[in-house]
Amino acid sequence: MILWTFILWTSCAPQIESPPVTKPDPRILAIGNSITWHPPSAEIGWSGNWGMAASSADKDYFSLLENLIRSKKPEAVFMRENVFPFERGFESFDFTFYNHLKDFEPDILIIRFGENIDSETIEGNMLANSIKDFVDFLADGREMQILVTTTFWPNEIVNQQLILSAETNNWELVRLSDLGSLEENMAIGLFSNEAVARHPGDLGMERIAVRIFNVLKKLF
Repeated sequence: MILWTFILWTSCAPQIESPPVTKPDPRILAIGNSITWHPPSAEIGWSGNWGMAASSADKDYFSLLENLIRSKKPEAVFMRENVFPFERGFESFDFTFYNHLKDFEPDILIIRFGENIDSETIEGNMLANSIKDFVDFLADGREMQILVTTTFWPNEIVNQQLILSAETNNWELVRLSDLGSLEENMAIGLFSNEAVARHPGDLGMERIAVRIFNVLKKLF
């Protein structure tokens, strides 16, 4: 009750708009999990080297999003990272593991993870707090625009924390969990491994990219 009262209050509070990124070549970093990028893994029947389970490298959400952003910012610079280790150990994570992401000096950060977080390990607002710590580490004192998405597959407890982190820090929020409730957005029948097949297929990836872009373009 206290959490939802706080969320309701913050959602009604006046929102302070962040100034757009005016530089012609913004550096854009997406941190995620297998939906953002997964290397080949023969044991699960995945041979791609891109976001699972798009049919080709140019059809995962990150590549589609990159193309959409280049329509506004042709000189934008992109980087993505699978931060599964943070998902599984966010309670006491050593962020120096991601020094290379901090060194990229992103202007815009896309937080698109949560599916691998064990909701039973979340106590209070520790996940929201850890996400803020992660962001502060990557920003390293610089101005940085932040966009957070909810999970692809519905997860109420994790999503509460993702939404809380966005609302309390005035970050942009994109809701995706309704997409993961429809099999048409998955790669069902295209992979023998069910876990792989339940990842977003081409249609799901396209819908993720469009939703993120429709919010992200306000930051340019």
